Amino acid sequence: MLSPARAKWFVVALAFLVPVLFAAFTGHAWEDYFITLRASRNLVEGHGLVFTPGERLHTFTSPLGVLLPALCTAVAGPGREELALWLFRVLNAALLALAALLIWRRADTLRLGTPGRVVLFGLMICDAKLTDFSTNGMETAILVLFVIFLWSELEAPAGPRWTGLAVAFGGLMWTRPDAFTLAGAIVVPHLLFRRRYDEGRTRIPWSPLVRGALLGGLLYLPWFVWAWWYYGTPVPHTIIAKSNFIPATHLTDILLVPLRVLTGQSLNGDLFQPAYAVFGGWPVGLRYFSFTLTLAAAFGWIVPGWPVAGRRLSLALFFGLFYICSITLFPWYVPPWAVIGIIAFAFAFDTLCARAVVAGPRLASVARIAACFLVLVPLATLGAVAWQMRVHQRLVETGVRRAIGEWLHGHAAPGDTLFLEPLGYIGYFSQLKTYDFPGLSSPEVVAAVRAGARSYPAIIARLKPRWVVLRPHELASQVFLQEPALKDYTLVKIWSALPELNAVPILPGRKWSEYEAHYFLLRRKADAP
Repeated sequence: MLSPARAKWFVVALAFLVPVLFAAFTGHAWEDYFITLRASRNLVEGHGLVFTPGERLHTFTSPLGVLLPALCTAVAGPGREELALWLFRVLNAALLALAALLIWRRADTLRLGTPGRVVLFGLMICDAKLTDFSTNGMETAILVLFVIFLWSELEAPAGPRWTGLAVAFGGLMWTRPDAFTLAGAIVVPHLLFRRRYDEGRTRIPWSPLVRGALLGGLLYLPWFVWAWWYYGTPVPHTIIAKSNFIPATHLTDILLVPLRVLTGQSLNGDLFQPAYAVFGGWPVGLRYFSFTLTLAAAFGWIVPGWPVAGRRLSLALFFGLFYICSITLFPWYVPPWAVIGIIAFAFAFDTLCARAVVAGPRLASVARIAACFLVLVPLATLGAVAWQMRVHQRLVETGVRRAIGEWLHGHAAPGDTLFLEPLGYIGYFSQLKTYDFPGLSSPEVVAAVRAGARSYPAIIARLKPRWVVLRPHELASQVFLQEPALKDYTLVKIWSALPELNAVPILPGRKWSEYEAHYFLLRRKADAP
């Protein structure tokens, strides 16, 4: 049996080692990381913080998510993307370990018992999306650290320090410009629920919150002003491009969010599922596990018997549902909200275990079995995701998408243009001027969409790129039959990892890998050599 001190450092070590080992086994690098890395590399090489040299366009979302990879790229040296990514991975794993340490210390002051800690750190360390997106090049670990830092400050026994709040608020905004939603979701429940300072009860004083928020805004202001000057707008172009395809949200949609979550009609049931589990290929029981855990975490604030610290975070997740139900919920958006839910659930589970022990040995045994089950399910899922990403990286990301980019880099002319949807690997390794859909790297595509060209063929017909990359289902879609924009193009090459994928007998989430495994490359006939 480990002593509390040794248990703490054991958990911190696991929080660091698990993501590092996951990265070493899978080698997984996320598609969107290479969108950001192209700007990071251009900055290091003296072309400015841009995707295409000479074109000042804000093609990334996270300031820290682009500046830290730039630093790692500068340290690693030119053309050493793998080493640069590994430096970034180790840094992010260290940030996760620091987050685990902050949680442990705050759990001490909040008197969270052993069962609660087992479930908390078991669910957190084994969370597949948190582990993967903390090491595949995304800014997830940075965001989670600042979320935990903010929560820890708000739960401090002596009350929050305005300096600590400022660092948390500023850090969240430097990580993602929409992180104010996370901050608001965490802060508001601490104002609504009474809290304990030592032995007395009082509400959080407004002074540190106001001062912390103001100073946090000042910490973010330099980036805001610089981006406005450099790009002409502080709003990332990625947000501008995606906004053209976000359906309008009506008041009834917002009001119905709790009902949609309760009835399983929302992607929020995927909080604890693997990335893109919606494609299929996972046990149905895993979906029910995630759905049940999500409901318990998001609606537990209604139960008066929950510890107040857990109820506050449960309400924070409940508030978060209204935001993440109104956007396109990409899997890397999920981990911070999942961590909030995990902590909330851990406090509830700890209380139930304490009551079970009082009720008798039989219920105490049931509680121990439940704790094991709650940890073993995500642990098994993490192992399955590790295998999935190892195969996916080797056959799809490296074997297909990177290969397409490298082929184009060797065969296309420097001034050629390229239309595609998967911008990351192909855009980075080709280094071509890209017309991507929906226009993350291309003001021309955004302008075309606003002018009425909202489909692939309409954009291709308007912009006339020399090269086009399409998946089979995109090429075979009805819109290309209605708008024959490809009549001026000829098929040049096909890449497919489907035979190799079919040769893998067991592959969780196979459908997602198959979706990304097959591409056609076309070239404009008028430009053919």
